[in-house]
Amino acid sequence: MISPVPSSVDDPLLHRRQFLFASGGAHELPGGRGVDVGNDCRLSVHPELEVTRVESNGVLGILLGFILDPERPERSNSEIAAGLLEETSDPADLARATSAFGGRWVLLRRDAASWTIVHDATGQRQVCFTRAREAEGFLCASDAGIIASRLGLEMEPAAVDFIRSRGESDFEVYWMPGDRTLFKEVAALLPNHFLTLPEGDVHRFWPSARPEPRDPDEALDFCLGTLRGLVDAAGRRFALSVPMTAGWDSRLMLALCRDRASGLYAYTFDYPNMPRNSRDVWVPARLLPTLGIAHHVIPYPETTDARFKRLHRLGNVAANNAYCADAEALAAVYPAGHVCVTGDAAEVVKCFHARDPGSRDPVDAHELAGLSGLGTHPFVVGAMADWLAEAGDPAVDLLDLFCWEQMAGRWQPKIRAEYDMVQECLAPLNHRRLLETMLGVDPELRRAPDFTFFARMVEALWPETLSVPVNPPETQSRKRRVLNLLKKTGLHRLIPPAAKQNLKIALGGHGPTKPAS
Repeated sequence: MISPVPSSVDDPLLHRRQFLFASGGAHELPGGRGVDVGNDCRLSVHPELEVTRVESNGVLGILLGFILDPERPERSNSEIAAGLLEETSDPADLARATSAFGGRWVLLRRDAASWTIVHDATGQRQVCFTRAREAEGFLCASDAGIIASRLGLEMEPAAVDFIRSRGESDFEVYWMPGDRTLFKEVAALLPNHFLTLPEGDVHRFWPSARPEPRDPDEALDFCLGTLRGLVDAAGRRFALSVPMTAGWDSRLMLALCRDRASGLYAYTFDYPNMPRNSRDVWVPARLLPTLGIAHHVIPYPETTDARFKRLHRLGNVAANNAYCADAEALAAVYPAGHVCVTGDAAEVVKCFHARDPGSRDPVDAHELAGLSGLGTHPFVVGAMADWLAEAGDPAVDLLDLFCWEQMAGRWQPKIRAEYDMVQECLAPLNHRRLLETMLGVDPELRRAPDFTFFARMVEALWPETLSVPVNPPETQSRKRRVLNLLKKTGLHRLIPPAAKQNLKIALGGHGPTKPAS
């Protein structure tokens, strides 16, 4: 399930849209192409990962992926990257300046002294790196397994035990907590931080000040302008797709794509054991035709092809079987060249993690582990303790920052990395100034059950998308209502993993989704 395999398979899907950056020039990504970066370093990238190389005043910049300017949507990757180099003087200044841009990217900056690496606001394009400088230099890559296979690293027993504790279900959802990976020697770069090499030091650059309280109307205008600009910029470069459910996030993404509706590919997964009357199926099926958009229902594979699964795990060492099946289902039908517009990062501004009303004690690592849904395995608690100590007393709500850097910063990028075999993705909400602005809006307007601020955005963008209810009451079996009651009361956390798995099987669970919104 989690064994790293030497990357020797010759297949265009292997390490699709991934990269490996190393000092010494001794390591390459199988099937990758080399990018000239100098300083006795080697950057190797999959042929389908966009690479933009710019230089300014003796400073080299390498952009991996795509970056978008909502204020000037016509700007290209090279124009934006060159502007960042020209207008900033040091690594921290560069990192802060990226807050104005969206997309899914990693930026490498080389000056006379060192390398700096920073990625998009929620780290949608993953970066993993060796924690301490190795005798032979450093390695940095899109997945920890790529590094481990080059250095012959063994998995950390506690990390393996944590994954095994999640159960054997193909649909069990987890991510690696804190900045942890399966290998003690390899860490993940968290959002709001930048990395300097060859030292391997990580520096937090955000938040530096508490978000100012924002008038809802003014915030709405800013958010709408930013979101429209980001989707306009993306639509100038790519054809777009939207995964549709009954929730607020997909409704907002659909509304954002109004001007691209004629070429939009809208789809819903037909998960196994999902009732035909599931709202995630009938809501899009009823809504999309009224807007003149075809609804594509994608059948789920009964079993995962062994070759596809192996390629998937070569690129994602801690992969979920369910996301592998998702990717395989997409591979059969997904139109080439389309970028998938997702609602990732929405939880950051929805007050997703909430404490019990009577809680007065400071948040501790055990509470964070429980809130994350990952359980209180010692590996998780230790990672949460380290994250909590590094976060300190932040200038934003601690639980909002936790959601940003863990759910949005570790789980969702993990999903996107697992889908890289079949599609490129864009999260319009993945924009630091946008998220910071929304965090300044009254929490009562952002949280469940009404999500008033989100509803206002959808209404302003494309009111007809609200002609079918968002998240209407689900028709549920008695067994399903029992499971939901257990989750609502928190009692599901007390059920042993084996018993929980048996209950899921009895209830006929289906594939992984984002949290209900």
